[in-house]
Amino acid sequence: MITAELVREILGSVGVNPERFVIKWASAAEATRYVDLITAFTRKIEELGPLGRAEGKDKDDLLLKLRAARSATEAMKLRAGLGKVVGEFREEGDYSLDVIQKKVEAKLASTMRSEVSGQEILLRLNRQGPLSVSNLAEKMGLPAEEIADFLSKLGKRGKVSESDGRWMLVRAGEDVI
Repeated sequence: MITAELVREILGSVGVNPERFVIKWASAAEATRYVDLITAFTRKIEELGPLGRAEGKDKDDLLLKLRAARSATEAMKLRAGLGKVVGEFREEGDYSLDVIQKKVEAKLASTMRSEVSGQEILLRLNRQGPLSVSNLAEKMGLPAEEIADFLSKLGKRGKVSESDGRWMLVRAGEDVI
């Protein structure tokens, strides 16, 4: 349940309707329930429409954002944060949906958004070459100040460098993720 809520957060942060992701349980003895769950989910997806178009997103841009999100989930910082939150749930013993949503938002959402944005910057620089802060801000839909902060952090980690107001990967062309 904790990771399901985190997946919904991640999808929402990259512009995918979180209702496209559902986890429901049905035992082998609940064939009718299973069929009902699948039918309801299929109807929901049909209502939402095709992925990307329904969200008003360009297919290539959405794929890039989803790749950045996938890579962010592999980041140690996010995984460590998830481990801490799971430990807190075990200590407290409260696994209600409301508590899960609040903890994911309070303890993981900002780290997740930061990791996704950092990965998206790296992917964009790898795919599109050197870009200015304003180019990245426009493409990502984030304030230029936030982009500049991400670039500064990535620069300190030796991932990117700046020349003539444009940022580039230190090792362009490699698999950056």
